Amino acid sequence: MKHAILRYLILAAVVHVTLSMAIFIVGHFQLLPNTFDENGTGLTFAIDGASYQQVASNLADELQTNGIGAWLNTKAPFHSRLYSLSFATFGRLLGHNILGAEPLNLVFYLAILSCIYFLGREIFDLRAGFVAATIVALWPSFLFHSTQLIRDPISIACFLSLVLLLTLLLSREFPLGPSIALGVGGAAIVTLFWLVRGNMWNMVLVAIALTVVLLIARIVHRFIIGNAIALVIIIAAVLLVPSRFESTSLPGVRSPVTPLAIPSTSQPVTHEGIWTRTIRQLAGRRSGFRSYTSQASNIDRDVQFQSPGDIVRYVPRALVIGFFAPFPKLWVESGSYGRTGRLLSGAETLAMYFLYLAVASCLWRDRRNLKMWFVFLIAAVGLLALGLVVVNAAALYRIRYVFWMMLIVIAAEGFFTQRRKDPS
Repeated sequence: MKHAILRYLILAAVVHVTLSMAIFIVGHFQLLPNTFDENGTGLTFAIDGASYQQVASNLADELQTNGIGAWLNTKAPFHSRLYSLSFATFGRLLGHNILGAEPLNLVFYLAILSCIYFLGREIFDLRAGFVAATIVALWPSFLFHSTQLIRDPISIACFLSLVLLLTLLLSREFPLGPSIALGVGGAAIVTLFWLVRGNMWNMVLVAIALTVVLLIARIVHRFIIGNAIALVIIIAAVLLVPSRFESTSLPGVRSPVTPLAIPSTSQPVTHEGIWTRTIRQLAGRRSGFRSYTSQASNIDRDVQFQSPGDIVRYVPRALVIGFFAPFPKLWVESGSYGRTGRLLSGAETLAMYFLYLAVASCLWRDRRNLKMWFVFLIAAVGLLALGLVVVNAAALYRIRYVFWMMLIVIAAEGFFTQRRKDPS
């Protein structure tokens, strides 16, 4: 079985490398000048990659010219710092472009597929894991995004790794030694996630909170000291990391600690009630997404939150947006960069509608599977949060990948396994 998994990973790697080479050739020779620049950066779907590529290139030059001290002292997004190491190593031969970043992007891509496979296997069985990993591996827009110099590939890999680790803690019993190793590994994962995408930190808190509740339910019947120790180590990291490290964004811009935020300038600290602070932050995030590049795909741009009641009343609409946007009307309209991207996103969204049916079927048929509910609740809360905050459908689409992937794991079981007898 291990050899079969390795063969499929090699096949996935070949697909990814081939696609990266094709995109680079198209960009380098300007065959589609309005879609890709000369470095292979997607101008219609990953425009921020151009800024990150420039930052990574400058960092690589700084490292090679002035040494590691100057490299460390240069303020930059953490993922751009990682890409600069790839440029400094492989870029000597391949250049400071998506090919120079491909060794790193390939690792992230294969890590994501591995997490999906093992998550499906842990929750259901081998077949569900394989089917889910195959769907994710060939998801067109994700494939294209995974070749770019953006923070999404590494942040998705980190969050899925954390969910997988927490699922293991909920489903197995670990002795003291391995539990400490799992705890340290989880602490490293949450630290990396904080450095890369601290603006979605509250989703880590949601995952940890659900784990605590479900693990306590297990401990009531049988105390599992190893699992508890691992979770305590991870919780300690979650509490300490934000106060010890800065979550980086573009130089000169501070990333807020709050969930699903976009970069904003520093603001003076004031003593506010939790609801006042929450409303102000939600309003600020929604306001930021209104000015996103592709404003033609904004949804409910005029909605503002002035009170807790406004948020509560908007929750049903936020769920609809998080799960189902972009809506069919946007699938065929011409966007800021033409119609091709809209058609592709429409086709993928329609595919997800059918996958949601499989998710619903699986939730009903296997409703006593707590591991499945754990993963579903994390995804559902994430999609709700996105619906509350993200006004722009184009931005929503990209940020939502990680939650879609978690639902695809459940859908794989709902679509492709034989119908089981009702557990009741």
